[in-house]
Amino acid sequence: MSQHAPPATLLLIVATEPALRLRLDWLERAGYRVRTACSLKEVDQACNGQAFDIILIADTVEPRMKKAISHTVRYYLPEAPILQMGRIRPDIDGGNSFVTGDSREGVLESVSKILKRRDDIRPAAI
Repeated sequence: MSQHAPPATLLLIVATEPALRLRLDWLERAGYRVRTACSLKEVDQACNGQAFDIILIADTVEPRMKKAISHTVRYYLPEAPILQMGRIRPDIDGGNSFVTGDSREGVLESVSKILKRRDDIRPAAI
């Protein structure tokens, strides 16, 4: 019996329900396990005692909220890579990666690149 690595676990942070459903669908169809958060309180609860392979902050989150979220994530998970989605440039310092726009292909490619840099993690879809 071959042994497969477990799928990567992502924390997806979005500001609106429609954005949540769309991005959640992209990531789950690609084989990732995803936990979601739509508020700073939910981010705090998710990060306290949990491990995530990538933190994905969607472009629907306001810039000042992205900064607060980044501080919370760094408090609990200082080594977790943060992938920030945006329109022009990153809104927070300390994000490991940035993807412009919100295309499915761009997000999945960015997630895959981050995971490939981490030798111990392989998502089910790759």
